[in-house]
Amino acid sequence: MNRSHLLYRLQTIDLEIGHGKRRLEEVEAGLGESEELRQARRALQKAEDELNRWRTTLRDLELEARSLTSKITSVEERLYSGRVTNPKELANLQNEVSYLKRRKGELEDKQLEAMVEVEEHEAEVDSKKANLAQIYAEWSHTQERLTEERSELGERLAHLKKERVALEKTIGAEDLALYGELCSRKGGQAVALLKGEVCQACRVTLPTSQVQQARSGDSLSFCSSCQRILYAER
Repeated sequence: MNRSHLLYRLQTIDLEIGHGKRRLEEVEAGLGESEELRQARRALQKAEDELNRWRTTLRDLELEARSLTSKITSVEERLYSGRVTNPKELANLQNEVSYLKRRKGELEDKQLEAMVEVEEHEAEVDSKKANLAQIYAEWSHTQERLTEERSELGERLAHLKKERVALEKTIGAEDLALYGELCSRKGGQAVALLKGEVCQACRVTLPTSQVQQARSGDSLSFCSSCQRILYAER
């Protein structure tokens, strides 16, 4: 390889290493629980809490209704037992039975409402569970893919770094210093590929003499427009 070819190869490795590092950062950022998954979990928890609240309400109403039924039975037994003969006391018992039955009717209406709410919230919980399961399955698949990609990227970067170290040993110190300086000034692209008579970095058509010099490979040649090192493929 001539000098420009060595530097072009070094640049190719550096660009791939840079791309690999950026992609590795993206992969690392994608690993772990996603916000979508956390939101789905929170939505399910909220639905379950609401369902439990209505179940508790329904259970309390059922307990109160059973207590009223027991009390109505007790008062009616006393009312119709024949042991109470005082008209005022009988009237009081009848009024109490009427009140307790009205109260029981109100509780039964509330029970029906609570039962409907429980059924609706059970359906919502089932829907949220299904949604969470789907999101989790997709997330899990993505995590497996990202974990595998992270491993592949790590291996590839390690290989590229070893290749770069070996390549550096074949390049002169002055050329390495020039390459580093141009990289810092030219956005990481110190070497430009020459195709035909056109510099592929700045897209300028170069003079024939400059193209011939670049193709000869005897020494480093620079684009007269962007000042990058020219490398002509053979």
